[in-house]
Amino acid sequence: MNRLPKISVVVPSLNKASFIKETLESIVTQNYPNLEIIIQDGGSTDGTIEIIKKYAKKYPDKINWESIKDKGQTDAINRGFKKASGQVMSYINADDLYEYGALKKVGEYFSKNPKTLWLAGRGKIINEKGIDISKWVTTYKNFLLSLNSYFLLLTTNYLMQPSVFIKRHAYLKYGPFKGTRKGVMEYDLWLALGKIQMPKVISETLASFRLTKGNLSAVNFETILSEDYKIARKYTKDPIILFLHWLHNLGRVIILLTSKF
Repeated sequence: MNRLPKISVVVPSLNKASFIKETLESIVTQNYPNLEIIIQDGGSTDGTIEIIKKYAKKYPDKINWESIKDKGQTDAINRGFKKASGQVMSYINADDLYEYGALKKVGEYFSKNPKTLWLAGRGKIINEKGIDISKWVTTYKNFLLSLNSYFLLLTTNYLMQPSVFIKRHAYLKYGPFKGTRKGVMEYDLWLALGKIQMPKVISETLASFRLTKGNLSAVNFETILSEDYKIARKYTKDPIILFLHWLHNLGRVIILLTSKF
């Protein structure tokens, strides 16, 4: 068997003391043999730094971290990716979680399929208490992932971000991530990559994406979807695709407004 590639996981954080311990545990307990963790903190003041220090002391060979004022989430992620040395890279927000064994599955896939530029697995949505929410949304997204076509990706971003992994050279060529000060728009990079090669798919759940009333995805949801639509227009002028994209975004707003966190 080929040697497992080094995986770099970037963790952008800002005042996530309530969740970052659980996030870091979900990474270090993967027991992946060739792992780099880069924590890019934006200057937390709520106890996050103390938690990071404990993990950095316990895993000095794996964790590289800094806390410095940045220009927001996108800036933090790109700073982390710039430091990363792994052949495979990903980022996970400081309140999301990896499923046990996820990194091994990712590493083995890239090892066996070296021409793969990027890889996507299934994901699920959880609330503040870690309980699955919006299950039918998860089911729908995972169904689209199983079909996995550029047409569908243009109509809606069905990829669960923490379950997406990208080769370093692909990021350097098609990145960096773009976004607003309030949130990262990874969708732009996904569409740029998708034009070259659609992601290969692992039909298993790799990560949990946490949605709470206080996080960026909820607070700035409508703004993010507006930017999301602009990105789709950058890659297609097809009125049918754009109408379907708008329709999906409308549905996502309705779901958010009626969701019970």
